[in-house]
Amino acid sequence: MHTDDKTYLVGEISAATGVTVRTLQHYDNIGLLPTTGRTAGGRRYYTKDDLLCLEQIIFYKSLGLSLQEIRDKVIKRPDISQIEQILQEQELALYRKIEEAYAGIAAIEAHRTAVAAGNDAPWHLLTFFIRCFNNSSLIDWKQYAFSETQKEIFGRRFTTSQSAFDLYHTWRKLALKAVTLEKAGAGPDEPAAQDLAKAWYTMVQEATGGESEQTDAFAQMQGDRASWPEGDRELFEASQAFIDKAVNHYLSSQSSGDDKDGGSSRES
Repeated sequence: MHTDDKTYLVGEISAATGVTVRTLQHYDNIGLLPTTGRTAGGRRYYTKDDLLCLEQIIFYKSLGLSLQEIRDKVIKRPDISQIEQILQEQELALYRKIEEAYAGIAAIEAHRTAVAAGNDAPWHLLTFFIRCFNNSSLIDWKQYAFSETQKEIFGRRFTTSQSAFDLYHTWRKLALKAVTLEKAGAGPDEPAAQDLAKAWYTMVQEATGGESEQTDAFAQMQGDRASWPEGDRELFEASQAFIDKAVNHYLSSQSSGDDKDGGSSRES
């Protein structure tokens, strides 16, 4: 028998996937995952195509989707191009879940930073953060109309999805800290704000590589923030003024420190 023609009994599928026999029978009964046929002895069996359907069902179920929602998403008997489509959609869904987890951790970290600095973090900010998270994710930026020049410039800088995700996560984490510190009454010159400013400056340097072309491309995006995903636009507008003040103070302090070091060297 050709490998593609191999069949699998219900018990074999259950043992291999961890899905109970009873659940598989339920999927069969409701038409979500019908068995392909029965053996000569009357036992139900599945094919390789059925396994691809089951993989989709298991994945979407892990995301918390209902069986009806899963029914609408599952592609039965997918061809090669459809399999690639399935994998891409699953990858994007996982990135969204990872972002949600990172954003939640960042919100906790932001409050912890404010408390450690002796400021009372306003808990109503949590609702603002949740709204921002729900209204935006890196995936939503696929709808942003990047110019051909921006695509070319950013394509050179971000060669993988992971590199873009890392920058996006860092940006959101620092923006969350900025909003929290400002609402908690911290000044841009306080130690916690200056730690934030240093991290922000480092992020910008790493993102642009110190190249004016990269910097200009990011500046163009910032100027076009009316077209950003809603949640990220809200987060930017709530945080950027505090970040600018903190970074300006940080750079001024660095410049003053350099002048003093240079003066000491000259005197010696």
